[in-house]
Amino acid sequence: MYAPVNTASLNTSRQGWVDANGHMHTIPAGSGGYSSGAGWAGSGGGSFGSSAGAGLLNCGAINGSYTGAGQGGGLLLMNGGGGDGCSDQACGTAACAGPLGGFCVSAGEGCGLGGEVGCTQTTSVGGRLHDVGHTNGDWVEVVAYRYVGSGAGNLAFVAKARTYWGCCLTVIALMLLGIAVLAFMWPSGTSSTTTFYYAFRTQTPATTPLPVRRTCTFWGDPHIITFDGARPSFYGDGEYWIVKNDEVKIQGRYVGTPWTYGLAATQKVAVGGPFLDGHLIEVEPMEHDYGGHILVDREPVLIHFGQITVGNGLASIRYDSTGVLPDSAAGRWQKHIVHMSLPKGIELTVFRWANYLDLTIEMEPLAGGQDGSCGNFNRDASDDTDQAIFSRIGARVDPMELLFTRQTEVVFTQEEEDMLRLQCSADNLVKGERACRQELPSTAPVKEMNACVFDECFGMNAHALRTAKTLASPADRAAAGER
Repeated sequence: MYAPVNTASLNTSRQGWVDANGHMHTIPAGSGGYSSGAGWAGSGGGSFGSSAGAGLLNCGAINGSYTGAGQGGGLLLMNGGGGDGCSDQACGTAACAGPLGGFCVSAGEGCGLGGEVGCTQTTSVGGRLHDVGHTNGDWVEVVAYRYVGSGAGNLAFVAKARTYWGCCLTVIALMLLGIAVLAFMWPSGTSSTTTFYYAFRTQTPATTPLPVRRTCTFWGDPHIITFDGARPSFYGDGEYWIVKNDEVKIQGRYVGTPWTYGLAATQKVAVGGPFLDGHLIEVEPMEHDYGGHILVDREPVLIHFGQITVGNGLASIRYDSTGVLPDSAAGRWQKHIVHMSLPKGIELTVFRWANYLDLTIEMEPLAGGQDGSCGNFNRDASDDTDQAIFSRIGARVDPMELLFTRQTEVVFTQEEEDMLRLQCSADNLVKGERACRQELPSTAPVKEMNACVFDECFGMNAHALRTAKTLASPADRAAAGER
């Protein structure tokens, strides 16, 4: 192969040197050394020494000498000729003595014109790429070597300078992109509503969650599913808040029946408050002994199926037999269903049975908060127990806030007394009495106090009626239709 010296280059297509017979010869790496001061002797014992760069001279079998192969090193091959005849006259000054070396092949006593034609002079183009002359017309990249000492016979590789700016810029760009993505996705706070702020915006206003409509359901004696999904029951007699709000006021009267062994069922519903502009709507069960009417502002309406409006279209009431029952067990009876479309998007549906009512209320959470038997609608079912509701708004409706014309008479049956005595622990009795003294007016009668304590003890027991049946007397069983 060839040996690049001082950034000079040989024509790579030659892969070495060619003798007068046309044979290619490779230059052995490190033969005699190619650093300054090194030489190479032909088979005849001739020798030479170079000046500024290395040279290579073969003068055949003739003992002769040659000095100076050009500043950049050269390669001179001679057969024939001898002595000093292998000197400057061998290839001529233009042949192998150029400033960056050359390559000359000749078979005569002097290269003369033939040597000039056979030489390939190189020209530097910046120290890395070099034109290899008019005979090949190509550019080749060469590896640069540096001087390592006189006669060392070795070459040291000088690595091409590298730059890492491209790699660094790529890494920095990727890091910035990652930061932007994280900023895009990072939540603005810990509230239940997640609002995102973007890195490329100065500010994004917080979004308001869409209101959620939910349903509160009453059925039976009375079992309830609150807006938040809790299942309290209210067994004592009296008037209770169903929904209490500054604008919206819905109350229920819960009263025991012989069929429930004194445990209360819903027997009347009243709707009023500022959102109805002072109007009042009341619904009672079908039988006359339990009321038997639908009333607007205390006046009976809708004796038969039909529809009316309240307050110049403020609300509407439709009375028919269509609707989905909260309690499928009541499906064997004829349906009498009151549909109220009220302000604030409230839909109140009352199912009228002979001696009690079922009902559903569909609505959105009210501004300013709300509470009552349907819970406080805060998406937390755990605080919709009887005890929690009573502690917030009282165990019964205060007489000064009553929508009904009067308070009902409270009855506390023998079954209820036995359940308190036998099934409510002493600790719960004490806690219940203490709570009810705070949640009822100081003038509350004993039966009303007992009814409140019963709710404190059994309000979260959905199957209290089963226990009451086991404690019922034969007469009470007969009254309830039991055999």
